Amino acid sequence: MKSTSFLLFFFAASFSGIAQKPAGMTVYSGHITDEPGKRIEYATIVLLKDDIQKAGVTTNDEGDFKLEVENGTYTVVTQCLGYDPVRKTIRLPLSHPDTISLKQSSYALKEVVVQAKNIERKADRFILSVSPSSGKDGTELLSQAPGVWLTDENISINGAQGTKVFVDNREIKLTGEELLSYLRSMKSEEIKRIEVIPIAGAEYEASSRGGIISITLRQRQYNGVQGNIMMGTALSSSLNRYLPSATLNARMGKWTVNAAASGSFTPKNNSEMTSSREYTNDSDRFSSLSEFDTRSNYGTGRISSIFEIDTLNSIGAEIEYIGQVSKSSSYSETELTKQGFLLNSTGDYYQKDDYNTLSATANYLHKLDNKGSVLKLITDYANKKSTGKNNYYTMQKEWNKDSTYRSNSDATYQIVTSDISLKKYLKKGMSLNTGLKYTYTFMDDNACYEGLSENQQWNVNPGYGYALEYKENIFGAYASFSADVNRWSFIAGVRGEYTRTSNKSDHIDRDYFDLFPNLNITYAFNNLKTWMLVGQYARNIERPAFYTLNPNRLQTSDYSYNIGNPYLKPTYINRFSATIVYNYRYTLTIGGSLHHDLIREFCKQDATDPDISYITYENHNIENHWFVAANIPLQPTPWLDLTANFVGVKQDIRMTEEAAFAHHYLAFANVNTSFRLPEDITLEVQYNGTSRLYSGNSEIASRHIFSLSARKKFAGNRFLLTASVNNIFNRYNNFVSHIDAYTTRSHYESGSLGRTFKVSLTWNFNSGKKIKKKTVERSSDSERNRLNEK
Repeated sequence: MKSTSFLLFFFAASFSGIAQKPAGMTVYSGHITDEPGKRIEYATIVLLKDDIQKAGVTTNDEGDFKLEVENGTYTVVTQCLGYDPVRKTIRLPLSHPDTISLKQSSYALKEVVVQAKNIERKADRFILSVSPSSGKDGTELLSQAPGVWLTDENISINGAQGTKVFVDNREIKLTGEELLSYLRSMKSEEIKRIEVIPIAGAEYEASSRGGIISITLRQRQYNGVQGNIMMGTALSSSLNRYLPSATLNARMGKWTVNAAASGSFTPKNNSEMTSSREYTNDSDRFSSLSEFDTRSNYGTGRISSIFEIDTLNSIGAEIEYIGQVSKSSSYSETELTKQGFLLNSTGDYYQKDDYNTLSATANYLHKLDNKGSVLKLITDYANKKSTGKNNYYTMQKEWNKDSTYRSNSDATYQIVTSDISLKKYLKKGMSLNTGLKYTYTFMDDNACYEGLSENQQWNVNPGYGYALEYKENIFGAYASFSADVNRWSFIAGVRGEYTRTSNKSDHIDRDYFDLFPNLNITYAFNNLKTWMLVGQYARNIERPAFYTLNPNRLQTSDYSYNIGNPYLKPTYINRFSATIVYNYRYTLTIGGSLHHDLIREFCKQDATDPDISYITYENHNIENHWFVAANIPLQPTPWLDLTANFVGVKQDIRMTEEAAFAHHYLAFANVNTSFRLPEDITLEVQYNGTSRLYSGNSEIASRHIFSLSARKKFAGNRFLLTASVNNIFNRYNNFVSHIDAYTTRSHYESGSLGRTFKVSLTWNFNSGKKIKKKTVERSSDSERNRLNEK
């Protein structure tokens, strides 16, 4: 830490000496108001010289602006929707901030002739400033953000897995349709800005490998109540799912109260998998059919409260509860021919799993100045209890043999975190961000397997049972320094994490210390920053999710099962990229993600019965992804938006140190087209395509999905009706697994993956003046994600 502090001091001292404005440059700043003197946010102000735009910006939510240009005489053009444009001539430099007053217009403002950017590129992120008058919802705004991919089930940056979504510094742990519905309920009037961070900095967890999408809401100043209620459903011939949710935000004097509840109720979810094998010898044959009926109920509730002690200090607390019950039954039929002898078998399986998670958060925030400097203290606790009951019955017809066995499992997970951070804005566009964090994790997981003997007695099978007691302590510290110097922008940081793990059941203890450096550099080729070059590097870690460590054996058919691996090691990732940015939003990126000990699913033969295969998790020695990504947003007409994202990947895999590299070429595409029709109707067509994918000794066939959705706003935007059909052409998944004795080919059809019709209705309500919405920050969201079920 002493060496890190010295480096940061050296950077600060160096930049303080060079951050002077070049000769002939000046800062033109001020604010824009209406005639009564009220500040106007998101007004456009540009500087022209000989009718050529030299600089442009939009005012912030306080109506302030700041531009850096050369000294000289300029024409200032200021305009905002609903106001008459103002043109005037000034000579720079000015001795004081300028004030520009706009007069409210009696007619609608026509097409803007000169434009200021609403997308800004910083060293490590894109910042999309949202106009409150755009009339778009959260997903429409995200689809315009550079590099953001939206599918019917996921949100990512350039297709990378593990992207996290934050709203007002709180991670949104919803996934799939629930997350998309939540974002659709948000309106442009609520959203201040959207930040897209492809490579997370040192202030984020070292496990933030997929980047960050951060949404900041507007600060409203008056008491009142605001919220929304949503009811949605997803239907197909084999799926019935209902998705209710509600939020309530209230401000009363110095108190802010937020509450939210959501659920996912699935009374019907049928799926089917067919499998066949190709043996190395031509005499053996294998085919199986498995039918699944999975029903689940999921619910979450959250309430938080914030008290503003004064203008500089506030405290907050939040309690959240999550519960899920899942019941799954399956039936399988298998035909196996061994050396000319036919074996027919059937299996009935029943599984019930439920878990309950209770978490609590408390924080204290102290503002140090009006620049955004803040001191934060956050503590967080999460407790999850999980139980499972499984029953298995198999019958082998030729031998008239049957077997019955059962298993019972229970697990307790606990996560405690404590976090202190300081962000200090310095002079001349510099800032320093430092913090300390401690995380304690405990897992106690047990399972007992019993078989029914011929005399109808239950006997314990010690080979299948297990007891896993796992502890993890992580001590983290980070520091990052940022500066803007003329056309250059820098962020350099490092995060250090000391980790101690103890697996008492398997006598596995690990102690290790890691440094996770992060560097972001941006250079603008012109003053308007319409052409920019961005370089980024970060080192990340991916710790095993708890379900991958769990050696619980889950039977999927007579000849296949899934099982975890308690010996997994964490994955280390070195990520780097170079991006060319044109006109703030067109991007072309080349880079690489180099993985060491990457955790992958792997297909193996059972040691006791070679005809049985199973899926487990292993560490690949090396897996490197070299990629090129393009983001192309187009708006050929005011009523049509088209955003196309393409990624090409060269995948190099070496499973063990002794193995040779295997090379594959992958392609991904995501295209969204939005049509804004009369009567506040939006029609959206979406395409998502992936080439054949490779993982371990398994493959996933290529898949191309087309979806169509329509959204209608009515009653003054208080109601939003959404209807969609996902996977119009009903494309399913196909898998291939290769082991020495045979190759298995499987076709999987699921109600949630096939053609699905979805409808939702959202009611947004607001009483009194718009509220000032604040949320409680928490520090352990990335660790809590490891609790998620697969």
